[in-house]
Parts: sequence; structure tokens; C-alpha cells
Amino acid sequence: MSDIHRSLLVQPVPMLGVGMRMMQLGFDELQAALGLQAKRVERDRAAVQHACDALLDARTYDMGTFVNTWQALTREYFAASAALFEQSQDLAMRNQTALGALFRDAVLDFEKVCVRAQAQASPQAGAVPQAADWMTYLGRFAGVHPNGEAAPAKSASGPTSANA
Repeated sequence: MSDIHRSLLVQPVPMLGVGMRMMQLGFDELQAALGLQAKRVERDRAAVQHACDALLDARTYDMGTFVNTWQALTREYFAASAALFEQSQDLAMRNQTALGALFRDAVLDFEKVCVRAQAQASPQAGAVPQAADWMTYLGRFAGVHPNGEAAPAKSASGPTSANA
């Protein structure tokens, strides 16, 4: 039941190109993730530096300075964490968009190849049932008529009489 003639050479979908684009997306994502990792390390380094400053202020028994330094540390840490979270969300959206575009292009390329192959194929007489009769053709196997009514059951032993 093949619509494509066997002698027809079908041009394959450029899977190498899809694979290369997927690898490039992976490398771009890795580079961006490593960049976010470096920013996270810098955020933590700055927090440790502020904590050390706060502890040095605590040694002088100036609790007001210690509290102010600790509050600044916490505020900056949470602000940096929120900014990193927003950047990671933006990165995830860009990667999903790029991957979706990649899959869409692959499907469209495959569709073009199929349409081209189908247009070049010569119809084979009698190979497949006519499209208008497909419900009737399949109905014989499913036991239903095209209008949805059940086909009468046929007895394997022949007709029987209720009076016999």
C-alpha cells in the first residue's frame, strides 16, 4: 500500500544539519549556563566578603554597624539571586524557542520532501482502494455500515429457525 513508487529516489531530510543545529544549541546553552554559574560564584564571593566585613565590625562591639552591614549583605544577596533567576528564565525561554524552531524546520523540511515525492510518484491502478470508498472498504472489516449502523451478524453455521 505504498503511494511512493519504489524506483523514485527520495531526497532525505538533512538530519546532519538538524544534528549540527542541535549541537550548536547545546553548546550555546552550556556556555550560557557556565556564565550563570560564574555570576553565582561572584554573588557568593561578594556575600562572603560582606559577611567578613560584618564580623570585623562585630569585633569592635558596634552592633549598629554590624546589623547595617548584615542587612546590606542580605539585601544584595537576594537582589543578585533574583537577577540570576530572571536571567536563567530568559535563557530557558530562548532555548525553548530555538529548539521549537529547529523542530518546526525539520518537520517542514520532511513535509516538503514528502510532498515532492508524492507529486513525482505515478498512481498505481488498483493498489489502494479509491478515496471515496474508504469507509465502505474499511466497514467490511469493522462490521459497520458507512452511516454508522451495525452490520447484521452472519452466523457461521447458517440460518437457524426459532421453532426447530
